[in-house]
Amino acid sequence: MVNSGSSANLAMVEYLMRPSRGKPKLKSGDMVLVPILAWPTTIWPIIQLGLKPIFVDINKENLGLDLNHAREIIRNCEKNQIKAIFPIHPLGFGLDDDRLNTFCHEFNLILISDVCESLGSWQGNVHAGTTSLMSSFSFYFSHHLTTMEGGGVATDSLEVYNDLKSIRSHGWSRDRTDVDNWEFNIHPSLKKFNFVSAGFNIRPMEIQAAIGISQLSDLENFIEKRKKNVKRLVENLEGSNFSVIGGTVENLLPRSRHSWMHIPIKLSDNFDEQDKFKVVRYLEDLGIETRPPLTGNFLAQPAMKNLFIGNESWTKFPIINAISKLTFLVGCHQDLVDDQVSFLSEQLKRSEEHTSELQS
Repeated sequence: MVNSGSSANLAMVEYLMRPSRGKPKLKSGDMVLVPILAWPTTIWPIIQLGLKPIFVDINKENLGLDLNHAREIIRNCEKNQIKAIFPIHPLGFGLDDDRLNTFCHEFNLILISDVCESLGSWQGNVHAGTTSLMSSFSFYFSHHLTTMEGGGVATDSLEVYNDLKSIRSHGWSRDRTDVDNWEFNIHPSLKKFNFVSAGFNIRPMEIQAAIGISQLSDLENFIEKRKKNVKRLVENLEGSNFSVIGGTVENLLPRSRHSWMHIPIKLSDNFDEQDKFKVVRYLEDLGIETRPPLTGNFLAQPAMKNLFIGNESWTKFPIINAISKLTFLVGCHQDLVDDQVSFLSEQLKRSEEHTSELQS
């Protein structure tokens, strides 16, 4: 556990570049495939630690990184330039880990996963992202399980686990299972201050862990409530100009692999971006909060335009640009009640009564 999902991503990338033992898995300048639809702190550690993100368009059905586009990018690059892939399992959609692992095997890529938005998303008996070397999770306030602020990393490697323990606490060895291996012939007075790796101070507080532990037994129920909310909304919007991305029958069933972080609502293709903004304003005026799909096209953000001047253009990603124009998110928290979901449905359909105004 660490103090945020953002720190979890930072720690994972740090491990790949500076393990305490053995050769680094990545070095400065190596390229990493990342989705164009991303939260900033999936991308920033790659840039901040000296790697180069290579952006990949998304799949319009699940908003995740499109492996077909990734394959095109690799084939158009010089051999062995791209060394890793860092997909996001977005908004509760568990990506197909079998496909991801097959892809990584084909191109000899390291796989780490950002599962910050998809806790509780399963594929059979395997949790989303856990076939990666490491996968990050977030326990932020609105997430499936909250510690107010908090995050964590899952791994089945003891070596990775121990290095992450050092990385989160200044680089010291005191919390590792192999602590005695590092402190051979060290005076007892120095045992707690033996530093074996680079590190940060990204530890959580014990109160955060206590808050999280108290919810573990309710997690499955929380996720089923979120699915119920979405199922009700999908049914209520049938025949309207609004659809829920991923709102297919299989994703609404109990025990499906979709755990629903937020609800991505898309306007029909006969509308445009200005129409979407008018719908959003209408909802916001009623007290229904909305947000864009994560950051939208991340390359279109001001910070990225400053960093990537003369390089990759945000205009070259047709799927995310189309999604961003017509899609917005609303909350899908387990504490929402039926009346609130019904109110959202009614107001979305009522906004259609203003079609002439929307398209004026």
